[in-house]
Amino acid sequence: MIAIKFDGDGKISVHDLEIPEPKDDLVLVQIKAAAICGTDRENLMGEGQTTVPGHESAGQVIAIDKAARVKPGDRVAVNCHITCGSCEHCINGDLFFCKELKIVGFDINGGFEEYALIPEKCLMTIPDDISCETAALIVDMFGTGYRGTKMANIIPGDKVAIWGAGPIGISSLLTAKWLGAEVAIIDSNNYRLTLAEELGADITLNLNELQIADSLSTWTSGRGVDIAYDCVGKETAIKQALQSVKFRGKLGIIGVSRSLNIDPWEELIKREIHIYGSRCFVIPEYDQMISLVRRGIPINKIITHRFPISAAMDAFSIYKDANCGKVVFIND
Repeated sequence: MIAIKFDGDGKISVHDLEIPEPKDDLVLVQIKAAAICGTDRENLMGEGQTTVPGHESAGQVIAIDKAARVKPGDRVAVNCHITCGSCEHCINGDLFFCKELKIVGFDINGGFEEYALIPEKCLMTIPDDISCETAALIVDMFGTGYRGTKMANIIPGDKVAIWGAGPIGISSLLTAKWLGAEVAIIDSNNYRLTLAEELGADITLNLNELQIADSLSTWTSGRGVDIAYDCVGKETAIKQALQSVKFRGKLGIIGVSRSLNIDPWEELIKREIHIYGSRCFVIPEYDQMISLVRRGIPINKIITHRFPISAAMDAFSIYKDANCGKVVFIND
């Protein structure tokens, strides 16, 4: 079978591996859809990784050993969080808080291969009317944007600004629009800004061409946005977002960043700004997102490029270029 490895420094290699055998609770899944994620960039462009990457995937169960809940033929999405299953966080569905957390596609082989061994507890059944492609987006990309956005408790008519028009930012856009907000989206990539406009953004702002603070002030009649979201993961975006929210406004930090230097008085206390962070979806939200897809939220339109896994070189070339939405490997 074909499998992809990250060799580091932006290089990948394609390998011919043997199809593994199911053992104990490890289930053999034929991967039908696997999406490239922004968090793949660190290992891709950095030192690489020894395991097969891919933490946004879905497919069909091919064979089992001692699995108790799934059977061959079942269609399943892969929740990438491998946990103990018995701590308070696991019981509450907050899998990413588990102290024993490991990640499919990082700690064990993931979805960038034709067949993967996945712990049964990571497998979430896909309803018959939902495609594997859609399910692969729900269990990471859309799940991240969905939870991070709705945590701000949007009220219809709120004016929302989103920094980042990548797949997470557009997931946030779709969620905010579904909840009744007017949305401005900010990026430096015109391809992605055009995609955001096509998917419902009320205004799009190129930060290389406009004074964002002035543009948002005009858009909100000087009041400031009700809610800002950082979906970029850069300190400059967070600072810009903070400057743009109204008195007692909210800032949701969804993008992964490593540092933030702020003046608590000037940027938080003085205007009573509320900041929160959001990581990924929790288990009860899987069914909520399935329901939203059934009701018409077009998450599949975030996908702009589809490739067979054999065309991995082309797929990652487009991903690195960033003139794309979501890039997905499809195995029919």
